[in-house]
This record gives sequence, structure tokens and C-alpha cells, in this order.
Amino acid sequence: MAVAKKKTAKPAHENSVGAVKVHESVIASIVRKAAMSVEGVLRLGTSSLVDNLAEIVGSKKIQDRAITVEMNENSVSVEVRVILLYGVLIPQVASELKNAVAGEIFKLAGMKVDHVNVVIMDLEDSPDGEDGEEE
Repeated sequence: MAVAKKKTAKPAHENSVGAVKVHESVIASIVRKAAMSVEGVLRLGTSSLVDNLAEIVGSKKIQDRAITVEMNENSVSVEVRVILLYGVLIPQVASELKNAVAGEIFKLAGMKVDHVNVVIMDLEDSPDGEDGEEE
């Protein structure tokens, strides 16, 4: 019978001098910034009142609960939960969001992205009240 091999994560970049490994929290930061750069995304989606309050006071750690990162040997898979602006075309914004996240991860971390899942948690009116509603 074959002996079970130890599964070890391979570094993202390795040469004769050493290795560079990218931590999950770095990928989460890239995902957060890429998601917020997409037009129609109001904020990251969270699932509880505590998470929402933490987001208001700027707790970065709590915001990461809206992002799930799964690191593979030389690639990454991501799930991001977001709140969108009411009235946007959901499939279009979701597609732009997936492309922005995958592109930024590849550009900044040099990692292949297996998939980006987008979960739309809610739709909200524009925070400034200028979303074109009739009075």
C-alpha cells in the first residue's frame, strides 16, 4: 500500500534565495478593495447586527467575514458577500465584480483564481438619496 503523503502548501513564488507566500488576509484585502471599486457595490455584506455595527466603526477584521478565501496549492477560490445599490442590473454588477476580484488577485499576488462566487445579500437605496426616485 502507498504511504499517505504530507500535504504542504507550495509557496506562490520560490527561487534559490527563498520563497514568498501570500497570506489569506492579503487576498481578503485585495478582494475588499476590488469589490468596493465596482460601480453599484455599496458595501460588503454581513450577516448579523454585530457585524453591521463593527463595519460602521471600521473594524477590518469583522468586514473580512463577508469574504471567504480558500487557498489551494497555486491558486485561490473566493466568495464575497455584498450589498448592491437598488436599481442596478444584478447580473452585470456581479460579472464586473467577479472580473475585478480575479484580475486584482492575479495582478497583485500573481495567483491563478479558480473561481469567484458573489452572494448578493441585499439591495439598498443610495446613501446620499440621489438614486433617481420620483417624489
